Amino acid sequence: MSDRLPFSREGLQAIAAARLEGLNDCCALAKMPLAEAGMAWLESRRHVLAPRSVIDYEHYIGTLVKYFGDIRLEKLANPDLIRAYQIERSKTCGHSAVNRECSLIQQMLKRIGKWHQIAQFYEPIPNPHDSPGRAMTPEEERRLLEVGALNPNWAVAFHLSVLSINTAAGPGELCSLRMEDVRIQDSANARIHFHESAKNRYRIRDVPLNVDAFKAATALYERAKSLGATEAHHYLIPYRSKRNEYDPGRHGDWPDSAWREMRVAAGVRIRAYDLRHHALTKLAENQPEQVVLKIAGHVSASMLRKVYAHVRLPALRAAVDSISRDASPSINPSVTKSTRKAPQRAEILPRRAIAKVIAMADRVGVSPEKALQLLAEYEATLNPRKARR
Repeated sequence: MSDRLPFSREGLQAIAAARLEGLNDCCALAKMPLAEAGMAWLESRRHVLAPRSVIDYEHYIGTLVKYFGDIRLEKLANPDLIRAYQIERSKTCGHSAVNRECSLIQQMLKRIGKWHQIAQFYEPIPNPHDSPGRAMTPEEERRLLEVGALNPNWAVAFHLSVLSINTAAGPGELCSLRMEDVRIQDSANARIHFHESAKNRYRIRDVPLNVDAFKAATALYERAKSLGATEAHHYLIPYRSKRNEYDPGRHGDWPDSAWREMRVAAGVRIRAYDLRHHALTKLAENQPEQVVLKIAGHVSASMLRKVYAHVRLPALRAAVDSISRDASPSINPSVTKSTRKAPQRAEILPRRAIAKVIAMADRVGVSPEKALQLLAEYEATLNPRKARR
C-alpha cells in the first residue's frame, strides 16, 4: 500500500508558508495597541462583512479604545478586566450594546489565540426582559393610533405600527420588505410576503391585509415610489443616505425618533417589537391556535403558548362571564319538600363553572390555575373593597 499523498510538495510548502505568515501576523496583532489592532483585524475581515457591519465594528472599536486606551490587545485576555468594563459600560447604555462590544473583544482574542484562556469566566449581560414584550390595553392601542395619525412627521412610524398591529410582523420583517413583497394591486386579495429577514423557514409566509393594513401598506408603497423605489427589488422603506436623499437599494431602519415622539405623545410605554406581541395576543384571545401559528410564523403550539399567551385580563373576564349567563340561578335552600335536592344542585354549579374555566383557559393557551389567578386579580381591581374583606 502506497503512502503517497495526492498533494504536490510545492502545494504543501505554500500552505505551510501561509500558515506561518498567519501566525506571525497574529503575534504582531497581539502586541499592537488596541486602536491599531482593532482596525487591522477589521481590515482583514472587511471582505466578508456587510458594509453596515463594518460601520458598526468601527464604532465598537472606538468605544473600546475610549475605555481601554492604548492597552495592547493581548492584555485584554483578562476576565476581571472585561467584567469591570461590563459594569462601567452598563451605566451609560443597555445590555445589548455591551454584549456586542464584548463580542468584538472575543473575536479579536480568538484571532490571537487568547480567548480560550478566559472563555470559562466570561458571561454576557443577561436580557432584563422576562418576556418578549407586552400587549397594550384597548385604550392604549386607540390612543397610540389616534395620536400617531395627527403629525405628518410621524407618518412612517404610524403606518409601520398599523402594519405590525394588523399583521403580527416584527420591525425587522417590515423594514426588510421589498416592493415586490407588497401585493396591493387587488384590494380583495391584498397581502404581504415575508421572506427576506426570516429567522427560519416557518417565518416565510403570506399574511393577508385587512382594511387598516391595506391603507398603511398603500401609503408606504406610494411614499417609496416617490423616493425612487421603482424596481421590484427596491425596499419599501428606503435607506436615507443623507438629508432628503434616499437609496432604495438598501433598506432603512425603524424610525426610532418619530416612534419615540409618538409614544411619548400618546403616553404609551411600549417597544416597537411589542407591537408584534400585541397582535399575537389579540389573535390568541379569539382565534384557533393553528390560525395564530400560521400568521405568527411559529414552529409549534408550545412555543406560542410559552411566549405569546399572556392573555389580557379583560379578555379572560369576558370569557368567564359566559358562565353566569349559562348557569341556572342559585336556589335558596329551605325545609320544603320541593327544594330537598337543592344542595345537590349547589354542588353541581361550581363544578360546571370550573369546567368552563378550564375549557376556556385551554383554548387561549394558559393553565387553569393561572386563569383563575388572573381572574381573581382582575376582580380585585374592579371591587377593591370586597377584596380587602
